[in-house]
Amino acid sequence: MENFVITVGRQFGSCGKEIGHALAKRFNIAFYDKELIALASKESGLCQEFFEKADEKNSGNLLQAFAAGFTFGPFQYNDFLSNDKLFQIQSDVIRKVANEHSCVIVGRCADYILRDNENCISVFISARMEDRIRRAVEYAHIEEKEAEEYIRKADKSRASYYNYYTDKIWGAAESYDLCISSSVYGIDETTAFIREFVSKR
Repeated sequence: MENFVITVGRQFGSCGKEIGHALAKRFNIAFYDKELIALASKESGLCQEFFEKADEKNSGNLLQAFAAGFTFGPFQYNDFLSNDKLFQIQSDVIRKVANEHSCVIVGRCADYILRDNENCISVFISARMEDRIRRAVEYAHIEEKEAEEYIRKADKSRASYYNYYTDKIWGAAESYDLCISSSVYGIDETTAFIREFVSKR
């Protein structure tokens, strides 16, 4: 059987990561979220902190230059290390893992990076604001009145990153194979629905 990949885009607080992890367990395949940062660091020889600071962000330069005479993996001190360069490295890692084995990949424009992969199924998960607020309160340990602003900022950051690096619109139905709200069925049933969709696909 050929390798297949499920990419998961998600609103903050929609349980996209949890659903992606559950899908990986149900299909008995690999799961990648923050794990991609460690892999990108290992592949490039760059400090993992660079990728963590640039994770799903498109603005700003993390490093202008290294100290004179200093080398870091394959990069020389005079390399211009931008978020675009880090995105390119991470994209290469995403293509590599997709070629090596079946997997679920959360975020990081994976659906766009793997757009030429015929066995890639892209999913976007949303949820009702009241459900997202409740989860934000639990996740970030903040009051309800702060949670909505926290959510909007998180979504804005993800949308900005996605729209910057792709020719698609984050969260728009035409950008994905399937869009679904986890508020309708809950985590378990949403996972089951997506699994059935992928199996039929």
